[in-house]
Amino acid sequence: MTSNLKRTLGGMLTLAVVLSAAEARAQKLEKPGAPPADAAPAAATPSGPTSFGDAGQFTLSSERLFGYTWRHRTQGNLHDSLSTFSLLADPEGLAAAGYAWPRLGFDYFVVRGISLGAAASFFRSSGIGPANTGFELAPRLGYAAVVGPWLSIWARAGFTYLYTTLEQFSAITIEVPLVIAVASHLGLLISPAADIGIAGKIGNASAKTTDIGLSCGLALEF
Repeated sequence: MTSNLKRTLGGMLTLAVVLSAAEARAQKLEKPGAPPADAAPAAATPSGPTSFGDAGQFTLSSERLFGYTWRHRTQGNLHDSLSTFSLLADPEGLAAAGYAWPRLGFDYFVVRGISLGAAASFFRSSGIGPANTGFELAPRLGYAAVVGPWLSIWARAGFTYLYTTLEQFSAITIEVPLVIAVASHLGLLISPAADIGIAGKIGNASAKTTDIGLSCGLALEF
């Protein structure tokens, strides 16, 4: 064997020993199953609902706090209509109720985009004259769609029943609130709505009341 061949074989053997030692040292330094040292940390996975209308989200809302209402009422052969603006009150006062009361809403998203809920309000007045008690109950089904980072559309349909000592009314209610995100878990509601009267009475006389309007409120998301 020539000296050049001996030197070549010796160099290859030395290189093999060095590479084998380096690989063994790397295996000792790196724990089994651990990510490489230079790997980026995994992003934390958020828990719970992250956007409006996610499954499992609960929404508490204060509705119809202020806005515009056009009201049409029939009683027998009599018909009348009026337009009103209201702020935290029924536009016509306690003696002539409509559906534009400030009220609390409770809605739960059973699956992504689909909500079940209801809105309710209550009052009682007493003093001069007979006492007057009233409440409003409005169960509903909704569908929410996110259309932007700060805007969602929440279409809802349901039934509204209004009772006072003097009057009772019921209506089919259709609402399409725009939900504008103003802070984390807080949205501004701008709600076109129609309460289409289907039955009712004033005293012992049959009557119907229909409200069409635009109102504003707030929604908290949990």
